[in-house]
Amino acid sequence: MFSTLSGAIRRLSLALGVIAGAGTALLMLTVVPDLFSRSFLGEAVYGMAETGIFLLVLIVYLALGSAQVRKEHFHVGVLDTLIGRDAQRWVWVLRFGISALVCGVFTWYASKGAIDSTLSLEQSYAVIEYPIWPAKIVVALGLLLLTVQFLMDLVDALTTPQYLPDGGHEGAPDHAGEAP
Repeated sequence: MFSTLSGAIRRLSLALGVIAGAGTALLMLTVVPDLFSRSFLGEAVYGMAETGIFLLVLIVYLALGSAQVRKEHFHVGVLDTLIGRDAQRWVWVLRFGISALVCGVFTWYASKGAIDSTLSLEQSYAVIEYPIWPAKIVVALGLLLLTVQFLMDLVDALTTPQYLPDGGHEGAPDHAGEAP
């Protein structure tokens, strides 16, 4: 059951990472016309700056879970070289536990803000009215998936005797959907 759920969440995180990557292309498609319009016509394209901000939020927060699935978040590995493999496993358990706890607090706070913002249909009133609540939902969703990913990694580290974060350990659970 855990393996099936874990695989589905990992595939979802990777798919959202692809969407975040596509958001980068969309960001270029919003910035370039706006720059040309400002440079040659002396007039901004209304809504492009706000759309760019939303796309930046989408790019960053939807990619968080994907980066954790691929173990692309950085960590300082000095301690890892000084301790044995069994101790490394417990260091990873501690890392994942603290990360899940901190990210869980951020998720709670972001979710509360997203709910309040959505209920009030929060808008930005700059040059044009632009909805803020969708960006807040994206932030909460991205943090939620990252928290769940940390919890799944914690379970992996707890249940795998020779745990390594890259999955290169004996007896590693099958991570369906994980990119090579």
